[in-house]
Amino acid sequence: PSFTAQGAHPTRTSRNMVLAVGAPFATVIGGLKRPALPANSTRAVDAHLRRIARPRTFGPNRYLPQTYNRLWQKPLTVCGSENGKSVSYNAADLNPAAANPATSQSGGTKVPVDYLKDITLRAIKTYGYDEEEAAVLLDVMMYAQLRGNNQGIIKVTTKGIARAPDAGSPRVEHETKLSALIDGEQDAGMLALRLATEMATEKAKAHGFGLVGTRNTCTSTGALGYYVQKVAEEGMIAVAMAQSPEFVAPHGTKEAVFGTNPIGIGIPTNSKPVVLDMATSAYSYFGLLEARTAGRDLPPDVALDGEGRPTTDANKALDGGAIQVFDRSYKGSNLALMVEILAGSLVGAAVVDKLASKSWGNLIAVIDPEMLGSAAEFRERVETVLGRVKGAKPVPGGSSVFLPGERGNQTMEKHLRENLIEVEPNLLAGLEALAAQYKGGASELGLSQFKIATQLVHPDKVIDDPYMATNVPIYQTATFGQPTATTFGEYDYTRSGNPTRHVLECQMAQLEGAHRAFAFASGMAALAVVTRLVKNGERIVTGDDIYGGTSRLLAQVVPNQGIEVVNVDITDLEAVKAAISDNTTLVMLESPTNPRMQITDIRSISELAHAKGALVVVDNSIMAPVFQRPLDLGADISMTSATKFICGHSDVTGGILSARDPALCDRIYFLQNAEGGALGPFDCWLSIRGLKTMSLRMERQQENARRLAEFLQAHPLVTRVNYPGMAGTPDADLHWKQASGSGSLLSFVTGNIDVSQILVTDTKLFKITVSFGNVTSLISLPCFMSHASIPAEVRAARGLPDDLVRISAGIEDIDDLIADLQQALDKAEKIVGKPKANVDYKEREAQLISRIQELEAQMGN
Repeated sequence: PSFTAQGAHPTRTSRNMVLAVGAPFATVIGGLKRPALPANSTRAVDAHLRRIARPRTFGPNRYLPQTYNRLWQKPLTVCGSENGKSVSYNAADLNPAAANPATSQSGGTKVPVDYLKDITLRAIKTYGYDEEEAAVLLDVMMYAQLRGNNQGIIKVTTKGIARAPDAGSPRVEHETKLSALIDGEQDAGMLALRLATEMATEKAKAHGFGLVGTRNTCTSTGALGYYVQKVAEEGMIAVAMAQSPEFVAPHGTKEAVFGTNPIGIGIPTNSKPVVLDMATSAYSYFGLLEARTAGRDLPPDVALDGEGRPTTDANKALDGGAIQVFDRSYKGSNLALMVEILAGSLVGAAVVDKLASKSWGNLIAVIDPEMLGSAAEFRERVETVLGRVKGAKPVPGGSSVFLPGERGNQTMEKHLRENLIEVEPNLLAGLEALAAQYKGGASELGLSQFKIATQLVHPDKVIDDPYMATNVPIYQTATFGQPTATTFGEYDYTRSGNPTRHVLECQMAQLEGAHRAFAFASGMAALAVVTRLVKNGERIVTGDDIYGGTSRLLAQVVPNQGIEVVNVDITDLEAVKAAISDNTTLVMLESPTNPRMQITDIRSISELAHAKGALVVVDNSIMAPVFQRPLDLGADISMTSATKFICGHSDVTGGILSARDPALCDRIYFLQNAEGGALGPFDCWLSIRGLKTMSLRMERQQENARRLAEFLQAHPLVTRVNYPGMAGTPDADLHWKQASGSGSLLSFVTGNIDVSQILVTDTKLFKITVSFGNVTSLISLPCFMSHASIPAEVRAARGLPDDLVRISAGIEDIDDLIADLQQALDKAEKIVGKPKANVDYKEREAQLISRIQELEAQMGN
């Protein structure tokens, strides 16, 4: 039999579309024909009641009470659950960029493709999909997103992939040699159509033809181009159709009856497949949602309001209005009708009240070109036709002719080549909010699927090296050549970007759970950039036990810019709350603090700061992402010194800033580039090398530090030991709530500065120096070294005693380290005797401070 339908050609030439096949097709039709689910069935009624009882899934329509429709006039809200309770987030509250999307000329935010995949996968899993299912959904949606098709990730934040509570797994309910009918069991349309595509392809390979339909799915199938391209890549021809709920009005009416009803056709060629993917509607439903989310107008003449008048307001189109057919004529309307019948009626999907019944249909036919002769000759004839189309003379002022799918493929290739894609800020914020809710484990994409030690050795971001070097190449260059005088490649000047630095920054971003990371020439250079985020007349709140370099920056540099700095006991939440005034824009934390190892409640302080609109930066150098991730605790920026554990060998000075908010990342990058504080390529390479062994080193160093702490705690000359998380120490429980390890830095007091000085001087294996995180064990008197720039009276007021000794445990044999400390303590006891009260050493200290400051200046620390 033949089926004829009137359609429309892009050139507006009317023609008939005829599908003529042999006798087996009658058998196929017979195998697919099933009665639609009765409209008054219990299942349909239950589905309708469930829709009214829970948050909306697909937006306004005439079947729901007006109260529900009005909800969709509000800004995008992302809904989910946390600890078993329903929660919702306003995207504009979650991300400043959402309220003021000014991150690019088009209002979008550029993010790495890898990052977008990662957060989208996490967000998909919040709907209950397992790893394999989530990977399929991601694959389908990223196909569209990378090509600029609005059938992409907007489906995640608008709940367009939310599976029904009683969803099962798609199952084959009827099958013949050439055909099959799949019951989607209320599962995702993408999963059902993916299965149908695979079945139809296998049948075509075996018998020359395969036809598979699906019904009873409750979510979109996504871009049909994805499925037909998969088939065409196998050398087969594919024709796919999809039915969807009532969003589109037949020509000449104002009532939505049709779905967007897309058609996909995939044709194999001698190179890339030719893929047609077009809706029979003038606009997609998810395009309306995307426009509303972004707050932008629709193109003219694509939608109608509830009265049937043309509108560019997405809200009016969604609230009782409709989308028009693609050519605004009866031709497009007739084509939509044919899809409605073949992808709906033929497969037994709902044909009335489709939105409420949630039984939508799809149909895919796969044909082996060998059925009509030589497949190779067919591809040659296709190439001839394509060549004629591409070579056709353009009209005056016309541009190149694009074949179906060609423009989208170019867009995709550009995104993948640059590893960058622009995303609407509200959409990005919604994805990040959903991704943050996912508690099921690490991402299945990239390095995040592995444990930290593996992540460090196998970075996700690698340089496309033609020689396949097993180590990251060093691009030790200041400049990069450009394609032409008016076009630019990915890199032009190393201050602005360098491939080696990009690898380090990408790996640190993923280790920290950040949107982006930025490598600076030192930790202080990184923190100095953070202070640039604060304006004249505003306030910075910080602790009273902080790294000496940070104290110097905040006490002697920042105030010169008209910025107020307030130091408080950061472990006292009431004191912190009182200090965070309305003009506070930045809170700077450490946890543990340096050098007293106090524990800061990062989550609680972040909440206090955010309530006043302030940013929170955490110096995470002591823990590093191996043991603690401040961004997961609510901080806005994490700073990790590359000089310390990242490099691990004291041969690099560097600092890494990591942040999640894209707008904040843009600001940090601007400052990094404008002020020229980026880390050089060779130091980046050393840091990348150091990352590979960071977990191994830190675990060994931590075990050594634990044993040293136990030894010192039992020694009579030691009056107190400060080691994070150690039983009996203040806030040990708090530390273990936000960190997975204790680290390798500890401090202790002896009650006698002479004992401390002898101990530090007479150890043999411990290097006397500032800094920490080295493979070599280090020892110091912070008040005379790293914190010497803090005046003695200020140190005294802050409870930082002169006899405090700080140890950074290395990777040496622990028995040797303990023996070394023991002999030094024995010598101190012989010289000083029993512990005695401290005396005033201010005069001696004044002499030492000048020398230590000289040393610090020379060491750049």
